[in-house]
Parts: sequence; structure tokens; C-alpha cells
Amino acid sequence: MLFKSFIAIFCFSFVHSDGPVRSMTTFFNPGCESQKCEECSPGLAYIVSKGDNDILHYIISAIGGPPSALVIKTNKPKGKFQLQIDCKKIASKNETERREAIIKPDGVKELYSFGVVFTRLFQYNDTADKADINYYNINSTAWRVYDFDKFEWQDLTMWSSNDFIVMKVKTSGEVMERAFYNESLLLQFHLFDHSDRSTELPHLQYDAESTQIDFTLQDIDTGNSSSARWGLEAVLIGQDSTDKPMSIVTKKSVDDEYTPGVFQVSNWLTRPGNEDNGGYLQWKPVCYLKSARARSVATKVDTTGLVYTEYVDDFLNNSILYSYFSDIQMVSRYATNFTFGLEKDGGFTKTNYTSWTAQLGYGAPPMDKVSSLVVGVISAGLGIPVIIIMFGGLFVVIKKKTARGEYADLDKDQSTIQ
Repeated sequence: MLFKSFIAIFCFSFVHSDGPVRSMTTFFNPGCESQKCEECSPGLAYIVSKGDNDILHYIISAIGGPPSALVIKTNKPKGKFQLQIDCKKIASKNETERREAIIKPDGVKELYSFGVVFTRLFQYNDTADKADINYYNINSTAWRVYDFDKFEWQDLTMWSSNDFIVMKVKTSGEVMERAFYNESLLLQFHLFDHSDRSTELPHLQYDAESTQIDFTLQDIDTGNSSSARWGLEAVLIGQDSTDKPMSIVTKKSVDDEYTPGVFQVSNWLTRPGNEDNGGYLQWKPVCYLKSARARSVATKVDTTGLVYTEYVDDFLNNSILYSYFSDIQMVSRYATNFTFGLEKDGGFTKTNYTSWTAQLGYGAPPMDKVSSLVVGVISAGLGIPVIIIMFGGLFVVIKKKTARGEYADLDKDQSTIQ
């Protein structure tokens, strides 16, 4: 019976959902006459997530090359609330058309906007097995740099659903002899309308204002690099002016229940000190070297630190965010490199596979809480010894009192013996 109770508590800790629930609607290639639209290649997804008092608008696409996700939080007017999006204008080469591609209807007021753009991949040959991209300079090892604005992507409408947007690389073009093709690079965006926890490692806690991103590299021709490792460059953009700093805050925990062996979570904040009204990118410092995620195939994820940068402006100008932030050079934007691997883990070359999960969201980032299972185990661990001591002490007291009640006077007994 006790075992069954623990199982019930365990299941409850994983499936229990609380917090607000949103209503989501997804549109593919808005502005086109049909969902399949060559003029909007490789496709665009517009998701409207309605809450009780506000609306989250997600625009996800690799039009222009760099895979990007834009998040706009607005009020919830009584009239029209959907953004007027024309994906053909977003894909246009005409600057004026691009700047007119995303329009807010009358009565819709922006509360906050931010987004993420994945700009480049760095492949380096880790001959010293340091798992540190900063250890090498341009001349000390073999490098390959892949610019995402040179990539071609498959039509995302072929693989996506209302709450699951999938980007698959088609080819890396003429760069590096087409090292990327078909599904060798994969980005998956999971959108949520409620709060819960992911069923897959690293089991990130999510809410109705967050989107989980899975980034996967697999079956890639790394050339002559016998010890290939990767770095992924990402840029986070917020609507605030360029003088507003961002920061990465890492929080530690004593509990690794959800992600065995991992005791921390990192949050890249667009508005440090005002998290409730800002955006974030969250991750745990772990990725996986096989598709069947497990602790035995886990390795480290690190970052090179935040840099306020202008050298990525060309990537940003080519991304879908340019159609919303028309003066994109004047908003807050910071970049970092996510690096994958740990010394002596064999690197990417060992399995030719790396998968990492992050989370893009609005408001204060979700944090791990001690589950009902752990509370139950701790309570049992502390409570049972206390109960044993209490009942043991009570037993001793009762035993002593019983022994006194049965005491026999030896003198009286001896007086009757003649």
C-alpha cells in the first residue's frame, strides 16, 4: 500500500498542471492565398495565444536565412486583436515592403516585445580535448563557420502543427561543400497553453507564456576534423534602447530530481531587475549525444559570456525581426556562443549527434520546485525515526510501570516459610 502511495505521488508531481491556461490559434503563411506559398518560402508560423487580459503573438520563421522567433505581448482589446502580417512582404527584397509587413490594428497596444535569432554555427577541431572554444585562435586549429543566412530550409508547413513548429535544413548551400542537408540540423518549437513540466530530459518547467526550443545536430560531414565540436551563436533582442543591459543569471539547487547530475539553471534576461515585464532564454547546462536522452549520454553546455555586438547586424537585418524592429540597430541586443561538450566525452565525432533544449518566454522564468515525491520521502525519512523514538520511549515507560506493579516483598514471603 505504501509503495502504491509513493507511485501516486510521483505521477502527480509530473502531470499536475497549475497556473493560467491560454487559448492558442496558429496561422501559416498569413498574407498568402493558401498555406502552401512559394513566395513565403520556407514558411512562417503566426501563433496567437490569448490569456484573460493579454495576448502573446509568436512569429516563427527562417525567412531570410536565420531561424528566428519574435514574441510580442499586447493588450486584449474588444475589437480586432490579430496582427496584420504579410509574409510575402517579409520575404520581399524591398525595404519599404519589409517595414510594412507587420502592423498592429487600432486599439492593439504593445506591452513588450523581444525575440531570439540564431545566426551562426562554429565547428572547430578540438585537438587538445579542452572542450573550450576560446582555447583556440583562428590559426591554432581547423575552423568552419556556417552563416545561417546562407542556408536553405525546408517548408516548415510540411512538418508543423498548431503547437509544434519544425524547421529542417535543406542544404547549407555552397558553403563547406554542403555539409548540412535534409535533417542534419533541426529546430523544434513547442508552444504551450498551460503550466507543466516537459516529459523529456532535462525536464524543463514551462508555463503558458513560454516556448521550448530543441536544437539538434546529426549526421554531419565534419571533414578532416577528428575531434569536431560545435558552438552556436545566438542573439537575444529586447525592445528597450541600446543602453539597457542584459545579463545571464545562473541559479543553483540542491535538488537534481528532474535532471540527474545537474544542479543549476541559467536565465538570459532581457530586463534584469524587472523580470516580470521582460523576456528570457532559459536552459540547463546539459545536452545529449544520442537521441534517446539519458544521463549516460549527457554532456556539458557552456556559454562564452554576453557581448553587446554590432557585427551581427547583417544577420538581424535578414531575419524576420527586421520587419518589426525596423530600426533594429537602436534596440537592446546581445550575443553569446553556446558550446557543447566536456573533456574526454569523445566530442561530436563520437556519436555524430548533439541535442540541446532551451526555453524562450515572457515574465519571470519558471524555477524548479521540490516535488511532492521528494517532500514525501523527506517527510518519511524525518518522520519515521521520530515516531520510532516516541513509541520506543513510551514502551519503555509503560514497561517500567508494569514492572513496579508486579514487585514482590521477599520478607513477607520468607515469614511464611517455617
